[in-house]
Amino acid sequence: MGRSIKEVLSLTDNVRLGTTSSSPFLGSPTFDEVPFHLDVGRRPSLGTYVIIERDSDTEVHYGRIISGTEDNPRANPSSLQQNQAYQIGQKDARPNDRSPHVTRVMTAEVLGEILLEDNDNLAIREPNLLAQTGKYVYELPADQIPKLLNTPDSKENGFHIGLIESGNHSVNFMLPMEAIARHLAVVGKTGVGKSYATGVLIEELVRHNIPVIAFDVLGDIIRATEDLEGQNFRAGEDFKVPYSVIGLNEFLGFVPNLTSDQLELVSAGYDSIFSEAFKSLDEKGQVNIPIEALLSEIQKAGDEFGQKAVGGRAARKVETTFNRNRLLSAATQEWLKEFTRKPILNIFVGHLSQQQRNLIVGATARLLQALRKRDRIPPFVFVLDEAHFFLPAGGETTPSTQVIREMIRTARHDAIGITLITQSPASMDKQVLLTCNTRLVFALDPDDLKLVSGTLGDVSDEMMSRIPKLAKGTAIISSSMDIMRHPALVRIRKRETREGAPTPNIAEEVKKWRKHKTS
Repeated sequence: MGRSIKEVLSLTDNVRLGTTSSSPFLGSPTFDEVPFHLDVGRRPSLGTYVIIERDSDTEVHYGRIISGTEDNPRANPSSLQQNQAYQIGQKDARPNDRSPHVTRVMTAEVLGEILLEDNDNLAIREPNLLAQTGKYVYELPADQIPKLLNTPDSKENGFHIGLIESGNHSVNFMLPMEAIARHLAVVGKTGVGKSYATGVLIEELVRHNIPVIAFDVLGDIIRATEDLEGQNFRAGEDFKVPYSVIGLNEFLGFVPNLTSDQLELVSAGYDSIFSEAFKSLDEKGQVNIPIEALLSEIQKAGDEFGQKAVGGRAARKVETTFNRNRLLSAATQEWLKEFTRKPILNIFVGHLSQQQRNLIVGATARLLQALRKRDRIPPFVFVLDEAHFFLPAGGETTPSTQVIREMIRTARHDAIGITLITQSPASMDKQVLLTCNTRLVFALDPDDLKLVSGTLGDVSDEMMSRIPKLAKGTAIISSSMDIMRHPALVRIRKRETREGAPTPNIAEEVKKWRKHKTS
């Protein structure tokens, strides 16, 4: 005779928490939730994973604790007042857990069922049986949690993001590899650990030899890039993009105040250069088309349309704009070669206007996706900080934001992973946010929580209500069921790389400034 499921799961009296209960006041088991009476001396914490036995040696329910209550009639306000006023009754309304009038009941949400199959194999299925009263409830051994979540149990097979705590034990949380290709969003208000967690994710990507390119608005990734032996760039100085491959609409965004006739001639000339540039990408994986080639094409179009003077003025305007613009180049630059050699490229864009940021990010996205489609560069992960600035809500669209949106929609088919970081999901394009299959949700304000609440799978209402109060460095991680069976509360692990600049103490900064100015 084989072992029972309790034996396979190592469910002994040492991990028993209590017994399922039924009460008109504290509830009875349903398909979704199960109340249970706590044994004396047991103090499981919120979120502890539990096993709920059945009258079967091969089936159990599993879930996690979402709420609890302690009932003590001797501690009702009226009794306490009488004790103080008349000096009657017991001085201590709650001597200990064994007090007969103290009743502690916790509630576990039902997540699923575990079945014991042949050869002690365990199968997980959706809950479809009603939990029973009078059955023991056990703390789930921590090493079983990855199996229930359908997540890897080793660093070789996943990204080590942090720890899942259950009771007094914890287990490493490994984000499945598949999550990256299906895109990821890191959301949370300021100062809750988004940038720190992004650094952890980047460390894991580099550990698995996955190239990363990041656009850094606040400088949070600069030091981590140095520690990982990547390379930092500054947009407009040592990071530029070839004008010839960014697309007509993006290029026109760099050239303001064209008349309708000039616009027509510039468009005709650029289309010719654009075709030549992509032919070069196909053949060589790089481009080098001098701006003079475009000017010649514009003037040629002017001649053909009988608008030679207009063509000349349009060409001069394009030439002046190009020479003054610090974001565009004629040829692919050294950064593109470094992309295939370095584990991470971090491009700082914090000194640019938002329009310039949009243009450089959109242009880079188009170039990298074009090279990836041609297998000129390896699969990679594209990290975008302060994503709500680049992908705003309300349907606001520029040529550059349209490129970024399109890349997010199609990148998975090109083996490009997207990671978006935002402190304001309510200010961000909702459709783009929904495209991100996996979400790391830190503490959020109520308005932002409303937007993401529908994307968190089977997170209970009780857990959802606690998101605004999540501790710094703690996030709910959720994904589609084929990647992660259930959302999990995860404490982000310690980073191996240096963080970005800490939040300043304004009072201290003022003191330093005054001291410096008076010295």
